[in-house]
Formats: sequence, C-alpha cells, structure tokens
Amino acid sequence: MATSVKGQGSDAPLFDVGRVQYTLPAPLIHVAAAANKLVLCLSPFDGMPMRIVYLDLEEPAFTQEAFISSPTQARGSRWRDLHESTRVFVDASAVHVLLCAGTYTYYWTPGWTRARRVMQLDGVPVTAAVFGEPRATPPVALPPLTGGRRWIWTPPILLGTARGDLVETVLTAQLGGSDDRMDIFDRWARMSAGTAEYPLERGVYRLYSLASDANAITGLALESQGQNIVIVVATSSRLYEFVGLSGEVPGPVFQRVFEQYQQNSQTQWKTDLPRGKGTLVTATLPATWPYGSHRAMSWMNGAGVYAAQLLPDKGVCHADLFALPQRDDTPISLGRTSLHHVLVYSDTAICMNAFDADVQYKVALPLVAEERVLGIAMDSSSDTCWIYTSLGGLYELLIKDEARDMWHLLLKRCDFEKALAFCRDETSRKQVLEKKGDALLHAGQLMEAVECYAQAQTPAFEQVVLSLMDICADKALRRYVRLRLDKMPKQARVPRLMLATWLIELYVAAIQAHEPTSEHHQTLLLEAQETLERHHDALDARTTYALLARQQCTELWLAYARILQDSNKLVQHWIDQKQWNQALHALSAQSTPDVYYASSIVLMQHAPEATIRCWQKCDQLDVERLIPALLQYTPAPNESDVVLMYLQHVIDIQGSKSPAAHALRLSRLCERASNRSALLKFVEFASPDALDLSFALRVCSEAGCREACVRIYARLQQYENAVHLALEANDIDLACSCADLAAHGPSGLQRELWLQCAKHVVQSQASMEDAMAFLHRTDLLTVEDILPFFPDFSVIDGFKTEICDTLEGYVTRIDALKENMERTSATAANIQQDIDQLSKRTIEIDTEHRCMQCATTLLQRQLYLFPCRHGFHADCLTQLVTQHLSSPRLRRLLQLQNELAAADGTSEPPPTSPTKPKVSSSSFPLSTSLERLREHVRPQAIVDAITAGLTVGVASGRRALAPLDPSMGIRLASKDRSSTQAESAKGSVTSASWTAQLDKLRAELNTIVAGSCPICTLSVRNITAPFPDKKDPEGDDADWIV
Repeated sequence: MATSVKGQGSDAPLFDVGRVQYTLPAPLIHVAAAANKLVLCLSPFDGMPMRIVYLDLEEPAFTQEAFISSPTQARGSRWRDLHESTRVFVDASAVHVLLCAGTYTYYWTPGWTRARRVMQLDGVPVTAAVFGEPRATPPVALPPLTGGRRWIWTPPILLGTARGDLVETVLTAQLGGSDDRMDIFDRWARMSAGTAEYPLERGVYRLYSLASDANAITGLALESQGQNIVIVVATSSRLYEFVGLSGEVPGPVFQRVFEQYQQNSQTQWKTDLPRGKGTLVTATLPATWPYGSHRAMSWMNGAGVYAAQLLPDKGVCHADLFALPQRDDTPISLGRTSLHHVLVYSDTAICMNAFDADVQYKVALPLVAEERVLGIAMDSSSDTCWIYTSLGGLYELLIKDEARDMWHLLLKRCDFEKALAFCRDETSRKQVLEKKGDALLHAGQLMEAVECYAQAQTPAFEQVVLSLMDICADKALRRYVRLRLDKMPKQARVPRLMLATWLIELYVAAIQAHEPTSEHHQTLLLEAQETLERHHDALDARTTYALLARQQCTELWLAYARILQDSNKLVQHWIDQKQWNQALHALSAQSTPDVYYASSIVLMQHAPEATIRCWQKCDQLDVERLIPALLQYTPAPNESDVVLMYLQHVIDIQGSKSPAAHALRLSRLCERASNRSALLKFVEFASPDALDLSFALRVCSEAGCREACVRIYARLQQYENAVHLALEANDIDLACSCADLAAHGPSGLQRELWLQCAKHVVQSQASMEDAMAFLHRTDLLTVEDILPFFPDFSVIDGFKTEICDTLEGYVTRIDALKENMERTSATAANIQQDIDQLSKRTIEIDTEHRCMQCATTLLQRQLYLFPCRHGFHADCLTQLVTQHLSSPRLRRLLQLQNELAAADGTSEPPPTSPTKPKVSSSSFPLSTSLERLREHVRPQAIVDAITAGLTVGVASGRRALAPLDPSMGIRLASKDRSSTQAESAKGSVTSASWTAQLDKLRAELNTIVAGSCPICTLSVRNITAPFPDKKDPEGDDADWIV
C-alpha cells in the first residue's frame, strides 16, 4: 500500500508494489535489468553451482539458465561473501552480461549454457561497470566462421575496481556453436591437442587511477553525443567528472578522455561529501523536460542524495543535494526513475521527488519472516523498478503516472518553465502562467509579465489594465491590449472593435508624445501600422479615419487607407496636397477604372504626360469616358501631342474599336501638317466599323488633306471620285493606285479609270516619252487606246515601234484563234465518229439467258440488254425502275405515259394544238405519295408507247431494235426526224413536226426507263449508304442480315 506524505492532486497512489510470481530454485545474490529483461544471479544451493537466470518479461514462459564455474574448481580458492562481492552488469540491449564475483569476471550472452571467465581480468576486483555506445564494426579483425557460427562483440566496457582503477576492455564471442566448448575439461583437452579456445577479451587497458582516493569505485555513469563524452566516477565520498572526446577504433575508446587528466596533477573530483553507500544510478528525464531530454544521475552519500544532469559537452550540471528522510536506519540501496528517487529500506521503499525532497511516497514491502531486502534494479528503457530479497523474493515497484503532481510541486518552487512543461490541462497551465506573470510584474519585467497574463487570460482584463496604468507602464499596456486582441475570436465583433479602437488611440497618444525625428517615434509608427494591418477588419473605417485625421496622424491615415485599398481617399489626398506624382503613384497601384475617371480631368490639367503614362499601364479603361479629360489638353506648337500618343496606344496596341476615339484621333491628326503621314496611314488602315469614313472625308476635306480624301474615296469604293480628285491634285501615281483598286469593281471600270489617267497624262502636254512610259505601267491599255487623246497633227514617230508591236500581237492572236478552231473541229469529228461506232455495237447472248427480274427466258418477248450483260424484259424493267424513281421523275414518267397514250390513237396532230399534247397534272397532286403514284404506272402501256409506230419487218432491223438500245434514243430520234422530213415532202409540214415531237417524247421516256442498269445503279448507291443505327426505331436491320 502506498502512502503519500506530501502530495497534490488525485488521491490515487502514484506508487505501488507487486510480487513477481516466480519461484527461484536458490537464493538471490544480485539482479540487473535492461530492455524489459531481468538477469538474476543465484547463489550456490543444494550442491548446484552459481547460476544466471535470464527472464524475458515480454515472454514470461521463456527463461534461460547458465552455470558459473566456481573459483574453487578453477583456481583452488574459495568464494568470499557472495552478497558483498558479486555484482551483475548488463548492457542496454540485454545481450551482454558481466558477472563479477570477487576478483573474477565472467561473460555470458543469451544462448550459452555456461558463462566464460575473462582470463585477463583474473585478480582484478571489479566493483562497477558501464557500457559505451555499440559499434557496428568489430574491435579487431576476426577470422571467418563455419558451421552456422557467427561473431558478436560488446560495446566498449569501462570497469571500476576496488583499488580505484579505471579499466577498458572489449569482448568478442561466438554464437551458433556447441555449448560444450565452454566446459573446462573440454578446454584442457583442446589445449593438450594444441587447439586452445579463442580468447574473449580483445585487449584490457588500464586508463586511470584514483590514487588520492583509497575507497573503491562504487558506480560509473557515461553519457555521449557524437565524440563528446562525460564520464562520472563515484566512490563512497567523492564524485569525479571526466569530460573529453572519444578515441578512434581500434584501440581504447576512453583513453583520449583520461589522457588530459593524467597530465594534470590536480585532483578531478566534482564534489566531496560525507561517506555513504556511494550508489550511482542514472535515468532519462521525461520528453516534456523544457531543456531537452537529458540523462539525470543520482549519487547516494552520507549527506543525502546528490542529483544532477549529465551533458556530454559540459559534464555534470544543475546539481542539487537532497537530504535523506528522517529515519533511524539508512537506505540499503538507491534507484532512480524519471522524476523520483527510490530509497529502499529493510521493510519500506520511499519514493522521494527528485525536485522536492519534502514530497515523499512510502510503499510498504510485504516481506515474510527472516526476509531482508538486498537491493534494487532499475530498467531505464521501460522505467521499471525491481526490488529483490534474500529469500528469492522479487517485487516490482509499480509506477502510476508519476508526473501527475509535478506542475504543482514545481510551481511552489517558482520553477515556472518546468511547471509549464508538466501541465496537462488548460486550467493548470493558466494557474502557472498567472503566477509567473505576478512574479515577473513584481520583478519589474513588465513585457514578460503581460505576455503571461495574455496567455493565461487571467486575472480579469480590467484588473491587469488598471495595474499597468497605476505604474504608468504605457508600453506594457499597449502590448497587453494587443495580445488580448490577437487572441479574441473573430465572432466577438463588438469587443474586438472596442479593443482595436482603444489600441489605436494608445498608439496615437504615444506617437504624439515623441519627436517625429526620434527613433522611438519611428518604432511606434511601425507598430501602429502593423496593428492596423492585422486588425483592420475589427475597426470601423469612418471612426478610424476621423480619429487619425483629428489627431493629424497623416502617416497612419495613409497607411490605413493603403491597407483598406481605399484608392479614392489616397488619390484625393494627394490631389488636395497638389502632389501630382504621388497621386499618380497611388492611382497606378490599383486597377479600379472608376478611380481613374474621377481624377482624370484634374490630373490631365496639371500633369498630362505623367497621366498619359499612368493610363497606358491600365488595360481596363474605357477611352470614351476619358475623352472629356483628353479634350482639356492643348499642346504648344513645339510640343508633341500626348493625347495622340495615348489614342495611338489605345487603338493600335489595345485594339479599341471606339468610334469616338477614332474620331478624336482623326481630328487631332488633321490639326497639324506634321501629322500628314500618320493621317494617311490611319485613314487607310483604320477599321471601317470604328471610323466613320463619311465623317473622316468631311473632316479631311475641311482640313485640306486632299490625299487623305483620295484614300477615303478608295475605301468607300468610289473609285471614279478618287481618281478624279487625285488627277485634280496632279498626283498621277495615286490616281493609278486607285484605278488598280477598281479591279474588283464593275466590269470595265478599271480600264475606264486607266483611260482617264492616260488622257490626263497625254493632255497635260507631256512628252511622247512620258506617254510611252505611262503606257508601260498597265496591260489594260494599248497604243490604239491612247492615240485618240493626241492632237490630230501630232507626230507619232515615237509610236512606230509600239504600233508595229501591236500589229504583230494582233497577227499572233489571230493565228492562235485559227489553231484553236481547227482543234475544236477535229474534236467534234472524233466525237461524231465515236457516236457512229457506238450505234454499231452488238452483244451476243445465249438462248437460255434469263431476265434478271422474272427469271424467265429473255428472248420470249421484247427485252433490254445492258453493257454489263444484265438483261430484262421491257415490262419487267419498267416495273423495276419505277420502284426506285424519285417523285419528280416518276411524275414525268406518268406524264409521258399519258401523253403518248393519248397520241397513240391518231397519226395526225390534234387540230387545236400545233405543239405536243398537254396532259394536265392536276390528277396527281403534290401531296400524292410515291406508292399512290406507282399504282398509275402501266408497264405494258409504256412499252407500247416506246415501240409504237415501228414495224418489225422493215428493211432496217436497227430501227426495229432501237427501243431496246437506250444509248441510241437521241440518235434514232434525230433519224426519225430525218425520215419524217423525207415523208413530209409527200405530206404537210405540220404532220412531220407532230411525228418528230412524238419521237422526242418516246426517246425521253426510253431514257427514263432504260437510262442505266438498275441493278448496277442500286449497288453503287447502296455502297455510300451508312450502316443502320441500332438506336433508330425506324431502321431496317433486316436488309443487312447475311
């Protein structure tokens, strides 16, 4: 049961003790703990030698035992007092175990059944040991092993002896071999055979001796970081400190640390206190430690417990001495957790706080009769504590949240930083911060005090403010108000508004209390600007502007306007101050067009050039809203027009299409004669959608810019006016250019305009050479065109060559035309010959050749046979073709069918009409469907109509077969007309014309029916038809089924 002598917080005990349910076969001598494993040394018992028991607390069922050969068997000597002289040391990984019994040292590693004696340490009474950092490479070159064996080696080991010597060694061992190799008799047999056992030790070095101290070394501590090492050596009354650098491997690692002390005869003890147990233990401070997680050490001496921290580069520091509890007996052993000293007495364990000795926790040990406590073993890796007794009892000191009350204990000692590190909730943290603030305030550290008050938010805001105002701590007051404002949530709008406004008033008052040239004034100004920037959303803009203006804090007023991006106020301020450059700078720092428009007129009046440059930097301006300001500027005669410069930028670079901007630019260009070239370029290339050409023509005409007017006429496609005006100005080149532009005008206009130009050149009393040079400028005119413009009695000697060239050209063109006519005649003759050959074409078929429609013998009745060798009966072909005719062609077929049927009954023309018979189509309205139209088709009537008037027995068999050859339709029609004309010599002219008309209708009907093979035509048409769409409900997929 744990009892708290002085404690705070919860009533639950921080420490308790529990017995380990493990029965040992022999009494305990010593216990060591590391890596959550226990190494127990058992005394010889019931004929059994000394043993090592290895317990893995993570796997309690797994234990290992190893025997230790007694010195009596090895040397013929006897054990001394086991409890006084036997100690067990284990490294941090619990892999390497040293057992020191008297003057003998043994080494054991898990997996061995026997411990091996370190021969070179025989006779060395080792009383303390500490392991250094593990090394990845062996201390010496080791031979390769076979049979599944491997080498292991210990970290550098520093040993302390009863004589005050410090010795370093490194051990190597083999794993995976037979355990019998450790049998002493087996070793003798191998020595006799010349195969001695490999040595464990790889060098034993005596580094230093505490010659001035006759006491044995009772404890060693070591802490390293990089090459920095601090070594602490403890005796019963003195504590020694050695700080230095580690040595290089191979060789002794710690030798370099002690060399510097061997050269100095001065004693190296850190402190000298009354004699005591001399126990030295270490522990790792908690991770929340404010100065970093370091190793802490505790040394028990006659005066109490000496506690300190170990820093590799500084040594022992932050030392303190705690008195032992007031008891009649003395502690048997000392242990150390992260925050407590564990003092073990004969029946009790007292856990004393490592920072406040008045806080103690007593834990009663449930011992049996004649059971006494031997010592305590600490496992720093798991922060566990094990107490062992003489009867083999093993107790675990259970630590439950030992840091629970640390913040309150440290707060009582006014150790605020450490107390804050151990605070676990906001309440305890606020208490510590408030106390720290009070202490700092009384110490005069006002800035630090208000930091603590602001973090704690206690005491009340008004209380802190009044305290600071009472002592006139204006700077601390501003700091406190600002910190409280920073911590206020955004939702607290009214409190934030009040605090922010008051804080600005405080800064304004402080700024006005100092000279503007002082450094403090500038510092306050920067702080105020930072406050405005951070909390501008908490301030009321109108109130803040009024406050700053009333106090004449112009710099803060401008800074606040810049923070709010209030460009209107900034620009207007600088305009009121007549600081035009500053106003333009503030204007260009923003991109709101309305601010530009509001200040455009006044800036254009006082700083036109800078204003134009400012405007050019903004692409969002509407030039039409700037025109009133642009009209305010009138340049001097010798100055460049900045308005023109801006309009050129807007139109040519920004691509503005504003008609007003184009009109203003045109007007400005017409004002000065020096702008003529720019004017001509502008009117020629300006967009017709933006520049009103009629307005431009009027302005240029009023300004007397005739060349510009000519170009405008040309753009208006009034080429006659353009040429006329150019000729009036005697600008022949410009007139010719306008004439060339008429190439896309009405036909003949370009040549007419060139004739006007030529007439002007000839009639301007130019020389014959000038006229000829003009003639060479175009291909539209010849000598004969300009000759009429010369006077009647002009000498044309200069035209002789041109006239001859013209005549030769005529001859050449006549010859070319004759050659072209000859080629055309030959082509016509070839075509006529091809037609004649086509009429003689024949095709041979079998008598069994069948109709492609009805599959009966083709020669049974009238037939059609196509070049592709597809044959049809005439009526079958007519029936098949009408199924695929379009509506217009089907209507025409029916019309021809009716007309020929009506004319079939007579061979004379009807008396009422000298032309072809007219059949009304009103019987087939446009709304009639194709199916209804096809019902009126009579295939046999169509065949009869085509073959009507023909006799099969006539001399010309070709005529009888003509209806069966579609390609002969037109030719036979012409022959019929010739035959009709021959017969007309015996009859009347009207009868011959009627017969020719009927033949023409039959030829057209024959072409519709037999113009091409329907099978081939439909096949070609279906190739270009798309595949059916499965989503189309009206699609016919059956046609595609194979």
